[in-house]
Amino acid sequence: MLISLIVPIRNEQAGLDRFWRAITAVLEKSSYEFELVMVDDGSSDDSWRLISEFTTTDRPSLHVAAIRLSRNFGKEAAILAGLRQAEGSAAIVLDADLQHPPELIPKMLDLWDQGRTPIVEGVKRKRQHESFMKRMGASLYYRIFSLSSGLDMQGASDFKLLDRRVMDQYINLPETDRYFRGLTAWMGFDAAAIEFEPPDRETGESGWSLHNLLALARSTIISFSSLPLRIVTWLGVAGLIFSLALTIQTLWHKWMGFAEEGFPTVILLILGIGSMILFSLGLIGEYIGEIYREVKRRPSYIVSETLSPSNDISQPSYNQSGDVVSAHTHEEDK
Repeated sequence: MLISLIVPIRNEQAGLDRFWRAITAVLEKSSYEFELVMVDDGSSDDSWRLISEFTTTDRPSLHVAAIRLSRNFGKEAAILAGLRQAEGSAAIVLDADLQHPPELIPKMLDLWDQGRTPIVEGVKRKRQHESFMKRMGASLYYRIFSLSSGLDMQGASDFKLLDRRVMDQYINLPETDRYFRGLTAWMGFDAAAIEFEPPDRETGESGWSLHNLLALARSTIISFSSLPLRIVTWLGVAGLIFSLALTIQTLWHKWMGFAEEGFPTVILLILGIGSMILFSLGLIGEYIGEIYREVKRRPSYIVSETLSPSNDISQPSYNQSGDVVSAHTHEEDK
């Protein structure tokens, strides 16, 4: 039985040899046949050269294929590219920095094979050593995401095993802007969990800057929930209640025969209402921007180069709606 391993990679030159030794040591002990799909997401270092060397490895139970994206499209696009090319009965997504321990792959396969659980996910028992602000930010994000979407994402990671039917459903989802963790939870398939503690990175640095994390939080919350839009309604209701209270107070003071100067009150009202209007327009604009990105139906990624022992990895083709309709292979050029 063939199992696919999807490894998104960006600027991991320093740790790829270590990853290769670790992953092959685990796979050699398994009775499964493996397909390792390594996706270079626009690396600017020497990662692609090292990945290319791995594809020449001749191992009877391990087939290595490489996909190079034309630029950095993001981790979500790299995962999608790998899943679209995977041919296994199941696929395991893991990072190349070894923060997703390859030693857990046999346990994942056992849970999947024994119970035919469609999804086996790695759940972080605790986060790796991070700053206090980053831990608090991550905790706040997952709380807001869970509240707005109804999906429990606490401790979630991209380290997952997906059954073939889950892979097919994920690939066929119409979204261009994807969130792998959220969508696999949203699909609602039964899932088993394996807890793990991510080890510290021994080489390189995380590619997730504060700006990238904030952009991911904004995009995922908007993609999964309309709850932020309701804030506009709540602001309107709050403004109405405040206006009615202020009107009653003003009429009462007038009826009692004394009235305060109204200029400061008018200024505060203008500033408050103006701020609420601008905030509401900005929030609505975020949703319009998300709609705009989706209706363009641009492909999530573009493949510039592929390598495999048989050179048969395909480049997806898209119709006007952005759906994959065919795949061009190197074999067709021969």
